[in-house]
Amino acid sequence: MSRLHFLKSVTDTINTSFILECGSTLLVVDGGFPTEAPYMYEYLKGLGGHVSMWLLTHIHDDHVSCLYEILNNHPDIKIDSICYNFPSDDFILRYEPDQGKISSEELLSVLRKAISASSARLITAQKGDVYTFEGGRVTVRVLRVPDESITCNPINNSSAIFRFEADGKSILFLGDLGAEGGDQLVEHTPAELLRADYLQMAHHGQNGVNRECYAAIRPSYCLWAIPSWLW
Repeated sequence: MSRLHFLKSVTDTINTSFILECGSTLLVVDGGFPTEAPYMYEYLKGLGGHVSMWLLTHIHDDHVSCLYEILNNHPDIKIDSICYNFPSDDFILRYEPDQGKISSEELLSVLRKAISASSARLITAQKGDVYTFEGGRVTVRVLRVPDESITCNPINNSSAIFRFEADGKSILFLGDLGAEGGDQLVEHTPAELLRADYLQMAHHGQNGVNRECYAAIRPSYCLWAIPSWLW
């Protein structure tokens, strides 16, 4: 039986942190800010401490910083592979040189350094890729990767979209996808791959994809990663 762990934010902040537990396989999506790392560490240790794949949707600190903290400070967490597809360095530097405390460019440099120092295998996700686990019982399908022709809301719209299937159920992760990226997703994705039982709401459930995108996905359950002030 598979279990989806939707981790709370320990600091009541914007946070996207998910673990899919399937037999001996742990799959992590994003993770949150650096402040979430101690809780994530203890949670992963409680599940055995061995991550088969850690997937990142896009290069913003509230999605990837927890991972580099785990890599740098908790080497006892074994991570087999890290999967993402971010825009080119030139694109990041041109369209989002500064996003607050740490720029996306600096964040990517810190993340790359942490990955290089680890034993994890880096996988660059490509649209159409399918990763299988537990003898094929669990699949992760890449539905979308960055399109650098979209320069509006650039890094959020660069979100890679992952579809998980396990035990007859499906989960769709939208990252922080914006309206433009959502429209593109609907236009270029077969309807049967968009439909999902569980959906991570785009951009914390506000200023994300359009209503038409949600209507195409038609989830039974929505995963809404927000702090109390945004709720």
